[in-house]
Amino acid sequence: MKTESNVSNRGRQGGRPCARTGRRDFLRVLTGGAVAMMSLPRGAFAATTAKAVRKPNMILLLSDDHGILDSGCYGSKVVRTPNIDRLAGEGMRFRRAFTGTAMCTPSRSMLYTGLFPHRNGAHRNHSAIRAGVKTLPQYVSELGYRVALAGKKHIKPIKSFPFEFLKLNELGEYLREVGTEPFCLVIATHDPHGPYKKLPPGKGYDPSGVNIPPYLVDTPETRQIIADYYNSVADLDRQVGVYLDLLRKRGLEENTLFIYASDNGTGFPFAKWTLYDAGLNLPFIARWPGRIKPGVVTDAMISFVDVLPTFMEVAGGTAPKTLDGRSFLSVVEGKKGAHRDLIFGTHTTRGIISGSEFPIRCVRTKTHKYIRNLNPNGTFTNILTHGRSKKKGGAAAFWKSWLRLADRDSFAAERVKLYQHRPAEELYDLRTDPFELKNIAGDPSQKELLATLRDELKKWMKQQGDPLLPEIERLRSYFSVCEIPDVRTPDVKFRTQRSENG
Repeated sequence: MKTESNVSNRGRQGGRPCARTGRRDFLRVLTGGAVAMMSLPRGAFAATTAKAVRKPNMILLLSDDHGILDSGCYGSKVVRTPNIDRLAGEGMRFRRAFTGTAMCTPSRSMLYTGLFPHRNGAHRNHSAIRAGVKTLPQYVSELGYRVALAGKKHIKPIKSFPFEFLKLNELGEYLREVGTEPFCLVIATHDPHGPYKKLPPGKGYDPSGVNIPPYLVDTPETRQIIADYYNSVADLDRQVGVYLDLLRKRGLEENTLFIYASDNGTGFPFAKWTLYDAGLNLPFIARWPGRIKPGVVTDAMISFVDVLPTFMEVAGGTAPKTLDGRSFLSVVEGKKGAHRDLIFGTHTTRGIISGSEFPIRCVRTKTHKYIRNLNPNGTFTNILTHGRSKKKGGAAAFWKSWLRLADRDSFAAERVKLYQHRPAEELYDLRTDPFELKNIAGDPSQKELLATLRDELKKWMKQQGDPLLPEIERLRSYFSVCEIPDVRTPDVKFRTQRSENG
């Protein structure tokens, strides 16, 4: 052991003897070390030294449209996710992890750049980051890592994301070929994104037994599509099990930080394509044997922009201060129980199928959510309400069932109206209303809190260079003459000629 210590110290000194060590003493130590090395079993010293200095690997397993409520470890009594649950039992489960946009390309671009959408350029869906924006494969490869992405890309332009691109069925060969090189690997699945998996009666989930979140309307069509979604979640969970087992068989799990997360919430109303928690709040689990205590749950608030800086710190680097994200490694290691005080969100329906002009911004604390709808006179539309044809007749079957029920059911009528026509301001007390059903923006007792959150949102939009900040100022002027904000629909017209992308 004495020899190992001296060799390790010599490595830290760049392979040269320390200044206080004389030449004769140094040669004596070196000779003794060589004799000790010869007495070890073949390969034992090399293996021990390599283990001592080898950098940790990093894997991010990213699913597509998996809601935070739809795993056993997050409280579901219906959805069976044994592999995701096993991962949570072996690591740390985050209850307050968020994306800044509940939409594929902007969410992934945040993840890979450490910047929110207006700063990286990919604010719309299917859009590209700006030229010159540095990305995860560039940052982490500079720290001595191989960086690969297997599966779904949904990022532009590809040349700005110089991953090693793999197919999902090539992962086994990649992990075998990578050897002892440290690697950072993103595994991006397509599940449980729709179209969901339909199974014959008795083979999949029974629609009568699914869980209907309080923000959705309970109809047979809603139950059927949720059952199909559960079938796709089951496929996702099987994939998680395959990748965890592959890592174990390759002997890599002990030295690997493994994170599971979804890019955003489910593809149902009031989730994806909105700034409600059902869209922004993500399942997020981190496992790192020996570094993360098993079965831990944290309420620390983190954002997707924080993942890149965290990976950089794990790799031995430091993220630039110009990034929006900051490392939460201290949370993962159990040294801190908090990270962010505020979570911000931004959304545009530009770039989505059958999208309308409906920009949204939000700020969230641990206890409250404030949402600013910047075109309150507009009508929110997407593929659910109008299909791919941008016509009402092309709407999803379950949405049509909501419309029919709305003629005679007040809750259905309220949900349909709110999904497409929202007030200028929304405020929710998440302690008593976690599903954001009761808007308290018009409550006089919330006047001070509203003012504080308006200002926080305004400051963030200014810092981000948000081109719609002037619309915030116009609404601010409107509200300044009102004793209580009119949370229905103020007579403020949205300047449609102003581009959300600047």
